[in-house]
Amino acid sequence: MEKKYKERFAFAMSSFARMYGPKGISNEMTKICKDWATTNNEPPLGSLTKVDFYFRDVWNYTKTA
Repeated sequence: MEKKYKERFAFAMSSFARMYGPKGISNEMTKICKDWATTNNEPPLGSLTKVDFYFRDVWNYTKTA
């Protein structure tokens, strides 16, 4: 894995860990983080709360799509 990908993956995973705890991270959340890490999408600027809600919304969207 290249460094940028690893950093983006870890960033996304940390958001889910803040919201649900490390033990609450599902395989589906991990897949979302892997997929997101390979895109050029950027989370919102501002607080970590905004970032957390962004990833929660991405997760909810994939569950309904």
